[in-house]
Amino acid sequence: MADSSFIGIIGIFLFVLACKNVVKTYKEKSTFAKIGICIGLFFAGMILAIIFLLMLNPNASPENLGENSILFLGFFADLISLVLRFVKVKKQHKKESKEYKSARNELVLSIVIPLVIFIALFGFDFFQKASCEYPKMMIGDECCVPNTDFGIPVCLSEAQKMNEQLNNAVENDILTKEQKETIMSRFTLLIPENYYAIRNVKAGYFDIPLFLISYGENGEALMFRIMYSESSNYGGSIEEFYDGFKDGLEKSAPNAQYTEPEFLQNNKNGFEVALFNMTANVAGTTTFSSQALIKSGNEILIISYLSDDKDFFDYYYYEFDNMVWSVDKS
Repeated sequence: MADSSFIGIIGIFLFVLACKNVVKTYKEKSTFAKIGICIGLFFAGMILAIIFLLMLNPNASPENLGENSILFLGFFADLISLVLRFVKVKKQHKKESKEYKSARNELVLSIVIPLVIFIALFGFDFFQKASCEYPKMMIGDECCVPNTDFGIPVCLSEAQKMNEQLNNAVENDILTKEQKETIMSRFTLLIPENYYAIRNVKAGYFDIPLFLISYGENGEALMFRIMYSESSNYGGSIEEFYDGFKDGLEKSAPNAQYTEPEFLQNNKNGFEVALFNMTANVAGTTTFSSQALIKSGNEILIISYLSDDKDFFDYYYYEFDNMVWSVDKS
């Protein structure tokens, strides 16, 4: 999947080419006039980019528009600059002239080459995102109707797997015992007793090898969600991973409140740990959660502890604490 910063660099490069075309086309004009034309191209390109993106997806979020508009701003600015050049050359030269053919070829290539490069690098991924409309949303690489019953957006197909496992555990009274559990053949951790277990599902780019859920006497829910991810896509440090992870949380729960993260180290094995709390409204329910990001080399284990009842959450927090500091290599 293409990085948004790389897309932005391409957009800026195309805009620079557009201004270069302006200088080449209007040699006789003053520097201020050329700067004015470039500024005009910027605004014209931005307007056309936003219109184009909204045509692709009328329900596009401001974040999605912002990430992709720079690329199309540059593309449209470059295209307009070459159209202006072609029109001027057409007025001054015959169709058989070298200047006319050169301007025409530049215009054609300015359309064909960026389209070929764009489709090769970003095509399917970009248009899939752009055409993903409500009630669907992008979860990882998949455009699907989300389900948030388990405290995190997952596609309905994954939610069905989770519900099937949960129903089977409840019907047959299958509960966990306090014991060490191996996660993805990479980590071990201590799981608490008396939870229903759901195993081996996915939420976007994250594997969820283990999901634990328990219910109180009044229907309060208490959950542990253990997720795994390769950290290479988020940078080398735990701080960089935290920044990327929090950005994802803010997109799925834009009105959530967060505590400042604590960056710690497990003295037993040297694992880096980031801890923070989060309060969010998920599908109309206020959810209290603690997140632990545990980094070992290039691997990240994420433990989320959450509940819809604050007292319930506080009372069993020690189980989360025990689990976090029990994590070790398998």
